[in-house]
Amino acid sequence: MRKNILAVLASALVMTFLALVSCNRDYEAAAPYQMPAGTAYLRIVHAAPYFGKIFNVADSFNVLVGGTKVSGFLPGSNPYLSYGTMFPISSTQYGYVSVPAGEQEIKLTAGVSNPDSITIRTFTKMLAPDTYYTLMVTDSINSTRDAAQIFVRDSVTTPTVGFFNLRFIHAVVDDTAKAAQKTVDSIDVFSTRNNRNIYSGITPGTVTTFSQFAYTAQLSDTLYVRRVRNTINLDTLNNVSFDNQRTYTLYFQGDGNLNTGTKERHLATYVHK
Repeated sequence: MRKNILAVLASALVMTFLALVSCNRDYEAAAPYQMPAGTAYLRIVHAAPYFGKIFNVADSFNVLVGGTKVSGFLPGSNPYLSYGTMFPISSTQYGYVSVPAGEQEIKLTAGVSNPDSITIRTFTKMLAPDTYYTLMVTDSINSTRDAAQIFVRDSVTTPTVGFFNLRFIHAVVDDTAKAAQKTVDSIDVFSTRNNRNIYSGITPGTVTTFSQFAYTAQLSDTLYVRRVRNTINLDTLNNVSFDNQRTYTLYFQGDGNLNTGTKERHLATYVHK
């Protein structure tokens, strides 16, 4: 009995000693988070007809990523990106500019004597290596949500032979600069070649996924955008052709109430790869 008591006491002393030693031990700090290395790819589309009114600046702006200007060619040049344009042009990596991967600050700037002297808006985005993104600047650019800003990852895969990829972005959105006006709500996109709506009930700010459509070398297409359950065309994209195994975005931009002028509602496309 005495031996058992001594064994228990000895075990307790050993455990107490180990506890004291562990309390005094210096722990090494956990390894810091490593930012992903590599290159990401970014496209910027200016689809905000009332950008100047929203921010009380000129309509055009420059874009900086991680402190480096990506939308201008010469230091001190005039702001490059104006309404209805995109950067870079489609002939450059199919419209993408190379930027560092990881958490990056995207900044829109303007100015008079110095085009970058005024910071209009900044965003912080996590860009994955070897990944493609589109920032479509609309009149909802002040939103804190990626979906409202239309900042999207371009998950592009090569279509099957005999098909092309297409997605649709409804970029005609409301904003405080024209809140009293009635703008376009849900829309359909009708294809004459397919003789049907290829997109139905698309609400403002929606970005669809890429879908495959049959490619026909002999036929172009005419696309009509209409309000839901309405046959009146808001805009028409005539004789548009999509190539075999290529990927495109079709988007609707502008002021939904205007059918003339530089800010009129209209359909447009760009190619990804």
